[in-house]
Amino acid sequence: MKRRKNGFTLVELLVAMVILVIVFGLVTYLYTRAAKVRKIVVVNNEIQQVLSQVMDTLTYGDKAHWGIIHATGLDANNPSETTILYLEKKELDGTTRKETAVINPSTNPGTVTVQWNSENPVILDPAGKVEILTDATYPSRFEYYDSKGQRLNSPLSPSDIPKVSFIKIVLWARSRDPVMKFANPVPLVTGVKLRNKSSF
Repeated sequence: MKRRKNGFTLVELLVAMVILVIVFGLVTYLYTRAAKVRKIVVVNNEIQQVLSQVMDTLTYGDKAHWGIIHATGLDANNPSETTILYLEKKELDGTTRKETAVINPSTNPGTVTVQWNSENPVILDPAGKVEILTDATYPSRFEYYDSKGQRLNSPLSPSDIPKVSFIKIVLWARSRDPVMKFANPVPLVTGVKLRNKSSF
């Protein structure tokens, strides 16, 4: 009688190892892809959070300052599409109050801030994770529109300043994380109608 041999043949072992390598390779690939997607989502959330804080601060001001939504017009300092915004507000007693808002994209140590009237800046990105862009490719800017919805040329001429009734804010930002240095910048756009101005 022939004795039965126990165990696996070399071919069976090779097939099993190939299957294991393929399975572990797929698991590793899917895990690294999921980790990369998670990183992108977390970074984009951080950017959107900082941009939203900048927008809210510009629109509504802070505890000590009023924002664009309270302004009745622009100051005659020839506002441009830069990150500086000159506002004025007419009070009921006829006096005029002025505010200057400056978005500081990269102040030391690289935190995003909004500064009112050259006072202490409001730090909106304490960890310095986000960089607001002001270059030619991705320009963070203010755009000015009249009551008919026509965009006014920038810098504004003295005759155009009283016509401004709507300000469009365009912010571009990217993460300072070295892993995300090749990622596309993230935009956030909003518009604010000046107080007591007709809308288009």
